[in-house]
Amino acid sequence: MSDMSPSPLSIAIWQQPGLCGAPDQMIDRLETLLENGEAGHPDLLLLPELWTSGYFDAPAVASASEPRDGPWQTRIAALARRHHLAIAYGYPESADGDRYNAAILIGPDGETLLEYRKVNLWGDYERDLFQSGDHPSGLAMLNGWRIGFSICYDTEYPETLRDLALRGADIVLAPTAVGAEFPLVAEAVIRVRALENGVWLAFANRSGDERGYRFDGQSTIVGPDGIVRARAETDDAIIHARIDRAAIAAARKSTPYLDDRRWAAPILPTPA
Repeated sequence: MSDMSPSPLSIAIWQQPGLCGAPDQMIDRLETLLENGEAGHPDLLLLPELWTSGYFDAPAVASASEPRDGPWQTRIAALARRHHLAIAYGYPESADGDRYNAAILIGPDGETLLEYRKVNLWGDYERDLFQSGDHPSGLAMLNGWRIGFSICYDTEYPETLRDLALRGADIVLAPTAVGAEFPLVAEAVIRVRALENGVWLAFANRSGDERGYRFDGQSTIVGPDGIVRARAETDDAIIHARIDRAAIAAARKSTPYLDDRRWAAPILPTPA
């Protein structure tokens, strides 16, 4: 946790079904949402995993892949600048002949604050479609808050958020595409991750059906005490929470997991 005492931060999550292979239409939807004020006036708007491309359609994901600073990212950056808010979202990134399941945080001035490539790919579908990222998320500063990324399945590994917390993260953004057969991820796993690390966790999932696959919804903003501050159901929704630094200090004082741990490194060897 940094030594600064930033003002509270307003976070919104937009949970919605995707459109496969139609990034311009997705960005049109976002533009309409912002122009109509439907998202309110958050400091940060978080969108789901592979938001621009759709998830369960490999050709669509391939067709919607773009490099960093590509045309769709440029459009979203312009919206962030016009409406003076930060926007974080997942997209398929193309780089050097490879493809990555990536996330980006764009600041309210339209500049890129943080980029991340998913490390823990889920199932054969993702492993056939993407290369794994090689590095944990960095940290970005937004209004005095230290922010990191964890994409979907990454969040189900305890070491992902532990690493971010030890490096000073206040908030972890988790763009997600969790299916309806895994409700415990939203109901239990993310609450434990936030609690055991004393961080805020914003978990943005998809809703609806895509190519016959049903997503779980349940986008959630969890406090550093593991208590849910905002949660969607399974339909389209926008949820909001105003987060504050005092909650981090209180949670870490109540149960100082980071200070009380006896081992500074994993005690089990990495499987060969």
